[in-house]
Amino acid sequence: MKKFVVAALIAASLPGVAVAKKKQVSSLELQQIQSREFETSKDVAFAAVMTVLQDSGYRIGSADRDTGLITGAASSKTHMTWMPFVGIGKSKKTPVVSAYIEDRGPASARVRLNFVMTKNSANQFGGSADEEPIVEPTVYQDAFEKVGKELFVRQALKTAPAPVPGSAVVPTPVAAPVAAVPVVPVASPAAVNTVH
Repeated sequence: MKKFVVAALIAASLPGVAVAKKKQVSSLELQQIQSREFETSKDVAFAAVMTVLQDSGYRIGSADRDTGLITGAASSKTHMTWMPFVGIGKSKKTPVVSAYIEDRGPASARVRLNFVMTKNSANQFGGSADEEPIVEPTVYQDAFEKVGKELFVRQALKTAPAPVPGSAVVPTPVAAPVAAVPVVPVASPAAVNTVH
């Protein structure tokens, strides 16, 4: 085990040996990935984002329509871990989201989403928490597509034709089924006179 660790450290320190690093994203690139403009009011966008987050399994921690801020966390499971020299511990990864919806005019709203993966771990020596921002564009594209669909549904419901006042639709009453009347044979008058 020690030989492997020493070899890895030597290889990493040698010139010309590239160590894979995560792609760094500039703040402008991150803002473009995380933001989208929608042709709707701030209130409708706020409600749509809340619906999409809840439908996606996030528990809303806080939401304030005036400021446009929403925070939430998804459900996750704790896993048992084992590390040499540390022993048995617990690890848990939880997706966390924050959203900011701002007014950009009478019929324009900007939505910015920020997804983060938090990792909490604990063992007999204590615990730690790390956060890793999610910068994959496909994650945000998927979320914004869902918000767009929710906005489309809300707009369709809002623009559905309203009934004209005074022309209320009255349901046609359903006729009650006619009960069958039993037919009773009637005796002829001659038969009645013969029986005494």
